[in-house]
Amino acid sequence: MLDIRDHESVTLFYMGRSPLGFLLYPVYAFLVGDTLIDTGTNRAGKEFLSALTGRKITKIVNTHHHEDHIGNNGDIQELFKIPIYAHSSALPYLENPRLNDLRFYQRVVWDWPKKSKGTAIASGIDAGSHHFEVINSPGHTDDHICLYEPDKKWLFTGDLFCGTTFIYLRKDENYSQILDTLKKLSQFEIETVFCNLKGAVKNGKEALLKKISKMEQLRDDVLKLRDKGLSPKRVRQEILGSEDSWNLITGGHYSKQNTIDSILSGKRPDRIT
Repeated sequence: MLDIRDHESVTLFYMGRSPLGFLLYPVYAFLVGDTLIDTGTNRAGKEFLSALTGRKITKIVNTHHHEDHIGNNGDIQELFKIPIYAHSSALPYLENPRLNDLRFYQRVVWDWPKKSKGTAIASGIDAGSHHFEVINSPGHTDDHICLYEPDKKWLFTGDLFCGTTFIYLRKDENYSQILDTLKKLSQFEIETVFCNLKGAVKNGKEALLKKISKMEQLRDDVLKLRDKGLSPKRVRQEILGSEDSWNLITGGHYSKQNTIDSILSGKRPDRIT
């Protein structure tokens, strides 16, 4: 399934697999000028490549190495003969996607991408008439980058923002790093956040600050209960409640307990003022 929409001069491609009549964890890819920002999932590859036919595309930028962001790299690179830019640490995963140790649910929803050839991205990159600052943004992955367009006040956040609430965490994510990175990003003037999960989010800086505030409050609540002697599982039960279908479907890879455990194992950042 593929849906195409525009926000200002950005084209948003919304894609995913719908074997049961509804989309299973859909994702966005974006076209800005002549540049694709991420390539989505190969589960929607045929529709996506068809939609790109006739468009001017001279490069791809990947925000990080996960399979739902590099899913169509190989086919698009082969079709358009274009370079792909990413954080230097992401390049081995582009070259050999099997380095991603995909769990069963990930293979069902997204699957392994084809190989592609990447180049380490510099501190800035042009996309048609737009110029982006490249911001190292660890937390979701170590090789995550965000792209900031200062004239339009656009921020492309990959999988770092994903809405203003925070309940679940992957086992390989770092809560404190995500919070630190969001605080760094919130220092920019932002009108629109382009999120690979939520699409175009207006009032972007306000949305980032709202998420930061909620994450800080959650962290403080967790640490208070820890200091009262509650176990990590009891802390999770008190604050986030019982685990639900996400924990079951992903085999614990994506869960509420991961959030609690990451907070308890991480440092306490300074509160934003």
